[in-house]
Amino acid sequence: MLSEKSKVHRDRLVVLAFASMLLVLIYGPLAVWFFAADRFLYDIFASNAQSDPPENAVIISIDPDHKSQEEILTEYGRLLKILQAHNVRRVVLAEPPAMTADDAFPGWSVMLSGQLPIIVPANHRLADVANRTGVFMLRPDPDDVLRRSRLWHLEGGSLRPSLALATALTSPDFAADPRVRHSNFEIYHSNYAPVQRLASIDVLTGNVPPSEMNGKTIFVDAAPKLVSAVAVLPSGQFLTSSEITAQLLADIEQRRTIFSPVWSRAVEWLAPVLLVIIAALLLPNRNRRDIILIAIIVISTMVLMEALFLLIGRIRIDMGRAAFIFVSTSILSWWLADTVRKAAVNAFKRGSDFLAAGRLEPAFAEFRRCQPTETVATAMYKLSLAFEEQAKPERAEAVIKWMKKTRSGKSSPKNKFSFGGKKGAPQQLGRYVIERRLGRGAMGAVYLARDPRINRPVALKVIPIENEFEDEELEEARLRFFREAESAGRLTHPNIITVFDCGEDKQLAYIAMEYLQGISLTEFTDPKKLLAPNKALELCARTAEALDYAHNQGLIHRDIKPANLLYSRRQDLLKVSDFGLARVTDNNQTKTGILLGTPIYMSPEQLNAETLTGHSDLFSLGVTLYELMVGEVPFKASNIAVLMTKITTEDPSPVSNRRPGVPPSVDTVLSKALAKRPEDRFANGADMAIALRNCAKYAA
Repeated sequence: MLSEKSKVHRDRLVVLAFASMLLVLIYGPLAVWFFAADRFLYDIFASNAQSDPPENAVIISIDPDHKSQEEILTEYGRLLKILQAHNVRRVVLAEPPAMTADDAFPGWSVMLSGQLPIIVPANHRLADVANRTGVFMLRPDPDDVLRRSRLWHLEGGSLRPSLALATALTSPDFAADPRVRHSNFEIYHSNYAPVQRLASIDVLTGNVPPSEMNGKTIFVDAAPKLVSAVAVLPSGQFLTSSEITAQLLADIEQRRTIFSPVWSRAVEWLAPVLLVIIAALLLPNRNRRDIILIAIIVISTMVLMEALFLLIGRIRIDMGRAAFIFVSTSILSWWLADTVRKAAVNAFKRGSDFLAAGRLEPAFAEFRRCQPTETVATAMYKLSLAFEEQAKPERAEAVIKWMKKTRSGKSSPKNKFSFGGKKGAPQQLGRYVIERRLGRGAMGAVYLARDPRINRPVALKVIPIENEFEDEELEEARLRFFREAESAGRLTHPNIITVFDCGEDKQLAYIAMEYLQGISLTEFTDPKKLLAPNKALELCARTAEALDYAHNQGLIHRDIKPANLLYSRRQDLLKVSDFGLARVTDNNQTKTGILLGTPIYMSPEQLNAETLTGHSDLFSLGVTLYELMVGEVPFKASNIAVLMTKITTEDPSPVSNRRPGVPPSVDTVLSKALAKRPEDRFANGADMAIALRNCAKYAA
């Protein structure tokens, strides 16, 4: 079997070889297949890159329907004459009507060499008589998306500007960005900010005032929007030739071009190489959760870097392929980690078998091959006890030292349990092995423990009963404790914590209950962490159903509050806990009194030490719902006397006035639940649950 060090070395070589192979293939012969990763990231960010329309620009469209080529050319001439008369800044004919080499020039073509700057495509027939021309050439990627355009084109041994750049150069005050002078310079498209459009018929008939065109850049075409689109941008917008030229012109003149400098190419090649090294060094010998976390951090950093360069610096750096390499390498490391996990599982099984057979040294050797988890810690703790039973304290101490070392300073079983006083908690009660403390209650603590017979986690409620009661009260308290446990053990409901067992050991009484991995609803009583109103109503409805079941069994909880309502978000499961305070309400026990509970959640009859019914729990549930809705209880006071007065005489303010999204029907339900007289409240928990769910239908 390979040693741990050898396995790590092997895994690093495997990861390095795999990542290097991907690097060579993805940036080499298979590059054309993986450009999609780069384009995918660019399209996401380019769609959100800020884009502005060119200053003072208008597109005038000629409607080509039912018009011959000659009629369209004639309409071009009429428009140009009007535009010249209106002193427009310049005119761009991005998509003039098609003309063959044999076609005669229209009479208005003399205007192309006049004082008014009229720019036409260099590859059109009109370019032969025009003073100002530019190259209009679309170069979409293989997926037919237009992501880049050249500003300079090499034709006939000389550089010629693109149509957009030629338009910008007509302005005498145009301060050209030095970067546009490079012959290999390309700019990248982002999104299109729409330019004002006018119909040619409105211009020809005088419906457009001259002020609408004076001093502006005018694009003239016979290409209706969308219908005559010639390209699609990364943003998914379909554009005509005039719109594409307008977008490029805006980027050039406003110096907001997206470009890819020479150094960015070096970064794009260096980044994947660094990621290969990082993957080989960091990912092997990690558990699966750490590998996923590292992958998320690295990928998020790369994506954030690309976004910042593009959205702020207007620089394109492609990280899609590099991210793909790191994701693939992370998946391989994740798979390799599973082989390590399986080896650890096998080692744990062998160690457990050795421990059961009394072969402690081989068990210790196998357990040391495992990752230090809570399960392994529990097994090691059992191993240390076994060494002590065999009168080998030095080996027991070695086990404890190994646990301390591997758990990086976490508490060991010898010192992690206590009631908060000088005396430490036991490491085992009855047959239950204590693992850690979950919380502390009014009369004791609650621990996470394990039932070794069936390897089941339990919540162990522990009370130092002999310390809490005097001798004359001890026996009565002990009987009451077990009677409460017996009463709670009768309850079997999906929303009530199940009681499994009870007992007494080492002068401590305990109740073994179902363990729910969740949190109490106290977490959601902070005004900044409130649940959505409909969710709070649903959880309280489940509580009401649980109480209805308990009441029908003759049990009253007596201490309903957020702290006693446990919720697992992962399972969407709520359970009522601490029914150990309930009392059997039958004909033989009618004197209830106030024993335990939280005064701010108590009903008026409970505060007055009157005979209680299930209506008291419904009142407490109403207080709980109120607190979950607004983040504070309905009755507050500085002392118990004032609090009792408020609970028994005052009505709380409506919650619908205190929080948006809470329907007025909730006020009605709370008013009934918090009624001062028990008979004015809901008849039972089932009725209250129905009312709460009806409210949830209209809550936000």
